Amino acid sequence: MYRFFAAFALLASLCHAQDSNARLAAAAKLWNYVKYFHPRVTSPDIDWDEAFVRAAPKVLAAATDAEFSQVLDEMLRALKDPATHMAAAQPQDSRVLLVPKTQDGVTVVSLESGDMSKATELSNSLFASSRGKGAVVFDLRASRMAWSLLPLRLPIRKLSVGPGHAVRVHSGYSRDISPGFPGSTDFDEYQSSWEIADGAAIAPATIAANAITPVFLVNHQTDIPYFALAAQNSGTGAIVTEDSLGEQYQSLTRSVEVAPAGLRAVIRVREFAYGDGSTGVSANLVLHKTGDEALKAAIEIAKAGKWPLPEPRPHLNLPQARFFEKSYVETPYPSAELRMLAAARVWGVFHYFHPYTNLYGEDWDGVLAEFLPGMAQAAGAREYHLAVAEMVTHVHDSHSFMSSIELDKFYGAAAPPVEVRPIEGQPVVTRVFDAGIAGTIHPGDALVSIDGEPWTHRAAELEKHIAASTPQSMQRDIMVRLLLGPAGSVRLALRNAEGKEYEIELPRTAENLQKFSPYRTGETFRLLTSKIGYVDLDRLTNAQVDAMFEAFKATEAIVMDMRGYPLGTAWSIAPRLTEKQEPVAALFRRNLVRADNLEGNEIGTLFFEQRVPATNKPRYQGKTVILIDDRAQSQSEHSGLFYRTAGGTTFVGSPTAGANGDVTYFMAPGGIRIHFSGHDVRWADGKQLQRVGLIPDIEAHPTIAGIRAGKDEVLDRAVSYIEKGK
Repeated sequence: MYRFFAAFALLASLCHAQDSNARLAAAAKLWNYVKYFHPRVTSPDIDWDEAFVRAAPKVLAAATDAEFSQVLDEMLRALKDPATHMAAAQPQDSRVLLVPKTQDGVTVVSLESGDMSKATELSNSLFASSRGKGAVVFDLRASRMAWSLLPLRLPIRKLSVGPGHAVRVHSGYSRDISPGFPGSTDFDEYQSSWEIADGAAIAPATIAANAITPVFLVNHQTDIPYFALAAQNSGTGAIVTEDSLGEQYQSLTRSVEVAPAGLRAVIRVREFAYGDGSTGVSANLVLHKTGDEALKAAIEIAKAGKWPLPEPRPHLNLPQARFFEKSYVETPYPSAELRMLAAARVWGVFHYFHPYTNLYGEDWDGVLAEFLPGMAQAAGAREYHLAVAEMVTHVHDSHSFMSSIELDKFYGAAAPPVEVRPIEGQPVVTRVFDAGIAGTIHPGDALVSIDGEPWTHRAAELEKHIAASTPQSMQRDIMVRLLLGPAGSVRLALRNAEGKEYEIELPRTAENLQKFSPYRTGETFRLLTSKIGYVDLDRLTNAQVDAMFEAFKATEAIVMDMRGYPLGTAWSIAPRLTEKQEPVAALFRRNLVRADNLEGNEIGTLFFEQRVPATNKPRYQGKTVILIDDRAQSQSEHSGLFYRTAGGTTFVGSPTAGANGDVTYFMAPGGIRIHFSGHDVRWADGKQLQRVGLIPDIEAHPTIAGIRAGKDEVLDRAVSYIEKGK
C-alpha cells in the first residue's frame, strides 16, 4: 500500500512539473508578444525583463489555471496600462440591436438585446432611417459592442476624419548594441520603427438637409465607436459621458490565447494618432449624472446643437520602437530567473525574426518547454552557456554561431600549428604551419586521439553545441574546433602513410589562429595553361578584378576558387560574365513583424529581388567554373547565385554549407552573443538554398592519398572538365 501511495505521489509531482513547465512556456510566449507589439513596453519607466523575472517563479508555483491567470495579470500590470490585462470570463453582451425611438422630440438610438443577424440588418438601415432627423442621441452606455455596431456611413454635416493609429513595425531584427564587440554600432538594414496611418475619412451628407447632429452618450464602460471619434474631431458631433472615460478600446487591442490553459489576454498593440499630433480620447462634457438624468441632459445638448470643446488630448509621445536587449554581462552565471529569461528571449527572437523556422523540422515550442527548466537547473556558468548553445542548435542555421567569455573557454582560444579537415570521414592533417615539425607531421596524416582520448569524444561534445545547416557544415565546424583549447600544449596521436601511429606534443597558442587564413598562398590569379586562368576568390580584392580580366582576356575558361570566403567581388565580376540586362540573381524574404496585419498573422513577409548590376566594361566570353566545398558559406554561396545567373557557371567540388542571409545578432543574459540569418535567400526561381547549399554539377573530393601526394584533386577535376568537356 505504501508503494502505491509513493508511486501516486511521484506521478502527481511529475504531472505538476509538466503543468508548471507548460505554463511557464505559455508565459514566455505572452511576454514575447508584449515585448514586440505593445506600444509602451519600451518606455523608460518600464522594465519588461524584470516583469518576467518576477513572474517566472510564481508561474512555477501556481497550482491552478486561476492562480496562473492572476500571475500573468500581475506581470501585465507592470506596463501601467489598463487596456492590457487578462480577459475575465464574462457573458457576451446581447445588446446588439440599434433601435431608434423618439424622446422629447429627439431621435434616441439605444441598444437592445437581439441576435447578430438582426443587428446587421438594423445597422445597415440606420443611414436611411436617420436622414433628416436633425439631433440624434446615441445611447451607448456600458456597451463593449458599440464600436463594432455603429456604421461609419451616417449623414453628417461635413467631412470628418478620426484618429489614425501608431503601431510598432519590425523589418527584420535590428542588431543589438553590445559593448565590447567591434562593429556593434554599425548601421544595418534591419530596423524597428513606428508606422503612423492616417485616420479614416467620413464623407458628409450629399444633401445638407439630411445631415444629423449626433451626440454620443457614453460612460467608462463604453468602447467608443470610430464614427463618434471622427464626428467629435470635426466638431460635428459631441461625446458626453456619465463619468471619466476608460482606456479599453478594442480597436487598439488584440486578444491573445494563452495555451494550454485556455486563457486569453487583452494586449494593447496600437495608439490613437490624430492629425494634430495628439492621442487618446477626451469628452466634450462630463455630466456627473447617471440613468435617465444623464439621458435627459444629452437630449438637451443635442437639441441646442451646442457643446463645449473637448479637453485637450495629450500629445502622442512615442518611445523607441526597438526593444534593446540587456546583456547582463556583469556575471556569466546570472540568477535562475534570468537564465529562464534567456530561454524566453532565444525563443522569441527566432520565432518572430528567423526567416527559416519552416526548415527546423522540429517543434520550436517544444524546444522552449524543454529548455526553460533546463536553463534554470544549469549548475554553473559553463553549463548555462552550453545550455543556451544547445538550445540554439535546434534552429539548424550555421549562421547561428555564438560567443561569450565562457564559450570561448569551452571551444578554446588557442591552436596548435596544424590544420585538420574532414577527409574520407575522418580528421586529416591538411596543412602544417611550423617548419620545425614538418619533418614529423605530414599532410595526409590522420588524427587518432587528443590528449589520450579518441578524437570522437571531443567531436561528440562539440556537436551538441554547434548549430549547423547541413551535415557537411557540422563536420567542418567540428574540425575547425577539434584541436582548439587553452594556451599551453596538446598531445596528439596520428597515423602516418605507413599506417603507423605516433605521438607528438605541440604548442597551443593564440598566435597560431592567425595562420589558418587564407587557405591558399601564391599568386591570387594566374594562368594554369595558356587557355585556362585561375583566381583565388578568397583573396581577390575588388581593386584587382579589372587586372584579373585583363590577364585572362585571351583564355577560354576561368577557374574561380570559392573554397573559402570572398571579399565582396561578385558584384564586380558577375556583370562581366553576361550580356543580359541586370538579370535577377537572388530572391530575398525578410520577416515583417507587426500586430495589425490584415490577415491576422503577426509575422508577414517583405519580398525583394537582387539583380546583377549593370556595367559598361568588356564582357568575358569564355567558360567559368567555380570550385566549392563545405568552407563556402553565406557570401560565398550568394556569389555562386550571381555567377550561375550571369555566366551559367559550372560548380565543381562538394556541397557548400547551406547558410545564407545577412547575419544579425542579439544578446542573452550572461553576455552571450547569438547570431543568425536575418534573410531567407533563394535562387532566382525560388528554389531553396538554406540547409541545401550549392550542389556541384561535377562532384569531386580530396582524398588522403591526394593530400599526401600534394595534389589539389578538386582543381584537377575542374581542369579536366574544361579540357575534355566531361
